Amino acid sequence: MAGGRDDRDEPALVEAARGRRRHESRVLRVLRLMGVRAQEREDVAQNVFLRLFRGLGGFRPGQPFGSWVYKVTVNAAHDWRAQAARLHRDEAPWDERGPERGRHGLSEDARLALAGRLEAALDLLTERERAAFVLVTLEEMDSEEAGRVLGISAVTVRRHAGLARERLRKALEEKKSPVG
Repeated sequence: MAGGRDDRDEPALVEAARGRRRHESRVLRVLRLMGVRAQEREDVAQNVFLRLFRGLGGFRPGQPFGSWVYKVTVNAAHDWRAQAARLHRDEAPWDERGPERGRHGLSEDARLALAGRLEAALDLLTERERAAFVLVTLEEMDSEEAGRVLGISAVTVRRHAGLARERLRKALEEKKSPVG
């Protein structure tokens, strides 16, 4: 045992280092979708990977590493949002608009407008609804895995994701309606 670490920890350390590279874009995307501001996203992502590294001793071999990454990321986003709410009550929660993937053949302006409306509507959801929607709908995770990540049942994940979709649909329809 050198430097306070057991040699048996080395495979976990190697996996954590590989995981950083493999999961970084996913972590940043989930943080964005969970409402973490662009200028703070890198710091929160760094915190996610620090939490993962520090928590390696508690990681259970045989469990999917990616699910653990999602869980730590969602928790870090919740922590950030709680802190940001206390510190920046009057500031707009998002200053960056735009999807990472181009879909549905929309023009760049239309995609940016739609992404902006969706991200603004995400702020209307509860933390659980938002997390379930992001993981299941946007990250395309099955409800069983999302449930493990969030510490709730798959049925509850589906319920929260369904409520989120309904609330988002209504919010987006209201914004589409002409005013006046």
